Amino acid sequence: MQFIKKILFLTLPVTSLFSCEDVIDVKLNNTEPRIVIDAKLYDQFQPARVIITKTSDFFDTLTFNTVSGAEVKISDNEGNTVLIPESDSAGVYTENFFGEIGKIYTLTIKADGQSYTASAEMKPPLVIDSLSAKYRTNPLPYQEAGYDISCRLKDSANFNQYAKLDISKNQEQSFESYLFEDTYTDGNDFEYKFYNETFQIGDTAAVFVSSCDSQVYEYLYTYAETTSDAFHNTGTPYNPTSNISNDALGYFGVFSLSGSFLIIEE
Repeated sequence: MQFIKKILFLTLPVTSLFSCEDVIDVKLNNTEPRIVIDAKLYDQFQPARVIITKTSDFFDTLTFNTVSGAEVKISDNEGNTVLIPESDSAGVYTENFFGEIGKIYTLTIKADGQSYTASAEMKPPLVIDSLSAKYRTNPLPYQEAGYDISCRLKDSANFNQYAKLDISKNQEQSFESYLFEDTYTDGNDFEYKFYNETFQIGDTAAVFVSSCDSQVYEYLYTYAETTSDAFHNTGTPYNPTSNISNDALGYFGVFSLSGSFLIIEE
């Protein structure tokens, strides 16, 4: 069957279907300050955005200092390059630039005398076939009375697909995201039920899917591992698998987007 893994993110409020941003909160396993790069490129809705920070030392691993004055560029495999300028917010670089399906994009950053690169392919979007709502007849002890939302995904055959699923209620995004990969049932439709979310009559449910390549998925997966309760109980921290060179933390995520919404009715 397909694999679904829950991932917890710290997120900003959702102002539209595709306006959420994940905030990287990395638990370090070494003592040296590290550059942290949170870079995302989408095919629509959200402009390219790169946030560059640097961790503090071993005794203050939750402090992140912004990195200003960096040179940030994104180029594609056809030789086109776009400069991503720094915004009015220190350490935040953004440009109204969107990717195209099938292209490979390379992020290049020069900051504090060091260079960092990462590449990712913009994969075709995983399409939502439909959303449905069903009233809970026998809710579990931790669940409220109300409706569950199910999402049916249309998986394309002959190539693996990887994605992050997010759900919102009345434009308020959940703090949980869900990872999807189709290794074992390539080409088959798949239905996922969001058990942890409860909806009532009149609520609007929105589900959106951010499709990515395998390396971006690997980062998200290992990030989920490092932030899970099971990980914290091991006492053996490790860093998520970054796709950025030169020992940087974080990742360069290249995503194609799809989404759908449903108003809960009797």
